[in-house]
Amino acid sequence: MRILTEEERRDILSLWAGFVSAVAIYFLIGSFWKAVLIGAFVGGSAVLGYGTRWLLNCSFAFAVLAIAVALGLPPPDQWLHLLYGAREASLPLDRD
Repeated sequence: MRILTEEERRDILSLWAGFVSAVAIYFLIGSFWKAVLIGAFVGGSAVLGYGTRWLLNCSFAFAVLAIAVALGLPPPDQWLHLLYGAREASLPLDRD
């Protein structure tokens, strides 16, 4: 069994981030071409070294979100409402 070099590992992780992002975006949005475009952008940017750590973290977050939706958490049409609710809950209360 051969051990991967650091460069090979980085390239594989970058391609994996692009693939995971594409699959998650496709599942969440349902648009094949948008998912392919975003996945290619994520993978290409990571291979080139532009924000690699950020891209890997975000692709993981998209995958977790897609899994949560698949398990029955709120459907995408309710996300905006939940986001506004979370923002209002996190704002400091005005106590006059």
